[in-house]
Amino acid sequence: MPERDILSLKCERAFLVGINEQQEDISESNYHLEELHNLVDTMGIAPVDSIMVKLREKNSRYLIGKGKMEEIGELAEDCRADLIIFDCQLSPSQQRNLEHHYNIAVIDRQEVIIDIFADRASTKEAVLQVALARMKYSLPRLTRAWTHLSKQKGGVRGTRGKGETQLESDRRLVLNRINNLKKELEKVKKNRNVQRKKRLERPVPSISIVGYTNAGKSSLLNLLSDADVLTEDKLFATLDPTTRKIKLEGGREIILTDTVGFIRKLPHDLIDAFKSTLEEAVHADVIMHVVDVSNHEYEEHIKVTEDVLKDLGAGEKSQILVFNKTDMIGHDPVLLAGLKNRYPHCITVSVKEQTGIDELLERVTLEIEKEYGAVELLIPSDKWDINAYIHRNGKILEEEYIEDGTRIKAVLTEKDRNILSPYIYKKTDLNR
Repeated sequence: MPERDILSLKCERAFLVGINEQQEDISESNYHLEELHNLVDTMGIAPVDSIMVKLREKNSRYLIGKGKMEEIGELAEDCRADLIIFDCQLSPSQQRNLEHHYNIAVIDRQEVIIDIFADRASTKEAVLQVALARMKYSLPRLTRAWTHLSKQKGGVRGTRGKGETQLESDRRLVLNRINNLKKELEKVKKNRNVQRKKRLERPVPSISIVGYTNAGKSSLLNLLSDADVLTEDKLFATLDPTTRKIKLEGGREIILTDTVGFIRKLPHDLIDAFKSTLEEAVHADVIMHVVDVSNHEYEEHIKVTEDVLKDLGAGEKSQILVFNKTDMIGHDPVLLAGLKNRYPHCITVSVKEQTGIDELLERVTLEIEKEYGAVELLIPSDKWDINAYIHRNGKILEEEYIEDGTRIKAVLTEKDRNILSPYIYKKTDLNR
């Protein structure tokens, strides 16, 4: 595990600053601030008070005007805050100037999310990815008064040149660390690709569970697979992907993967760093998009998730839209009817009350059947290359040598069914 940010060790009381930019609805800004409150709580620091700042014009030096800056300082002092958090992205110079002005730590939404990821990463890959994102974030901020690099100053004997400043030393240290992390990640990525290739050798259908953070993805995975995945009513309760194999009615096996939750204003370095983790969504046959219907911002959450999927190249995948937590809205028939009207193919469930799960599994079976189907093929005796192709790319259910050649019953992807269509003589029901 990488060292936790020094902020996590020293700061206990946070004052939050929401930003309402021009042409942004105030209710939307308030919700963003509420989300920041939940993020900071997940971070392990108590949010003690907050303010919403209407930003008419950005101040290049401090982001906000001097009058509002003084007001924030007084409010933060009154509530004995030892940390000020802005719900936006601060430039390195703005962050540095604000810290010098307030004489306490000032961070932005990006640093909060990176800290949470650092705390919750458990696999080697996730740990390396978070460390890389943190180093990239830290590089332009080395002159800050409060910095998590304070424990890393100095260098190996003989590496500091004559007259080299501490800043130059720290910069070289970070650049070297970034380079080493990239090399380590490349090794891990190769191992992961080998594991994925082995998984894909036998076409077991796969589904990735995606959605906005805290939508109930891990709870749904636990229910469907009896897995013991951490579930908390907190943002980013799950960071590392968890994969489980389950059996549908009739015996068909599928692979379910729970992925890290999405969130708006996710730092670009974290999106890039976690693309390898989220690649499970790209390689899945079907995407199960889980939405917390009890959250009044659920439409925005849907948009954020769909935008990330498009960025990953998974926007055209078959998708099952699942509205979870219907128990939180009292199974309101009017609201549910409205959902069905707006999203005709959606499934409504309550993981907590285990309602709607049978309908969901039926839909899963239907979507998988579109991607994978069992067929019977008759391969002439002289077509050993075709026989080998089926064994290499399909899941063999039955094989029988007959007078006309080889009869094979196999599960194949739609692509392979099209390639082998001249040899298919009977489509069959896999469940028989």
